[in-house]
Amino acid sequence: MSLFFSEQMECFHCHGGYLMSDAARSATTVFDELTFHNNGLYNLDGYGAYPETDQGLIEQTGSAADMGRFRAPSLRNIAVTGPYMHDGSLATLDDVLSHYAKGGEGGPYQSLFVKGFELGDDERRQLLAFLESLTDEGLLTDPRFGPPE
Repeated sequence: MSLFFSEQMECFHCHGGYLMSDAARSATTVFDELTFHNNGLYNLDGYGAYPETDQGLIEQTGSAADMGRFRAPSLRNIAVTGPYMHDGSLATLDDVLSHYAKGGEGGPYQSLFVKGFELGDDERRQLLAFLESLTDEGLLTDPRFGPPE
């Protein structure tokens, strides 16, 4: 948890709050508006381009600065919700960590919080264990929240 909430990792800037996402509001919300982020998943042309069929907020605003910007999802139950990223392009949480560790693909619209980092093997295991701890087995196995009969 301390790694996740550290300035070294920067995770909490987009995945903070009670839902582990800045895309939800509550009485403790720090910022007034819901935010969108470019996490550097693509940089197809060296200028920050995303695939034509999935470009993020730019599809609504037409503003180049919104290329590749998406809301950060909740990390609750993240260990059981793969594949990951807005398009399912990363198969495992380990793949997600590798993406952020290398600092994304770059480009002019990539969030400044995606800057890369180094983790030792123990730190990587600890961070993955923290993410897995966000799984609520009680909720996932409660028949009240399962498929209707």
